[in-house]
Amino acid sequence: MLEFAGRFSNPDLIIKQGKFWSIVFREGTTTLGNVVIILNRECPSMAEVLPEEMAEFAKLSAWYENKVKKLYGAVKFNYACFMMVENFVHFHVIPRYDKPVDAYGFTFVDSDWPKRSNFGKLDVPAEVKEQIKNALKND
Repeated sequence: MLEFAGRFSNPDLIIKQGKFWSIVFREGTTTLGNVVIILNRECPSMAEVLPEEMAEFAKLSAWYENKVKKLYGAVKFNYACFMMVENFVHFHVIPRYDKPVDAYGFTFVDSDWPKRSNFGKLDVPAEVKEQIKNALKND
């Protein structure tokens, strides 16, 4: 379905799919539980996104935010739609934390809090990433 999405097209990384959008686990960990939400069709501009697609985006975003708040205690969420490297509509979603979070034997620190994220990558072991991905997938 996301063949056009390059590094985000791996079906194993899909957390949740809707009719119009997919939530995809982002392997480059910025903060605990960060994802990319991708429009399910190739679309190079926000101006071309349809109202019904944006309605579903709101629903999937709410599902995701509630999930990450419940699992890990995120206090804010940053959404970024750069589309400079990947030329399709997608949002990087970065949960924000005002204190360190211990999960799966690893301590996650949002070192940019309370400022905007600099998209720095955390060196998170592969097995911890797998546990995060699986926890996000489970309803």
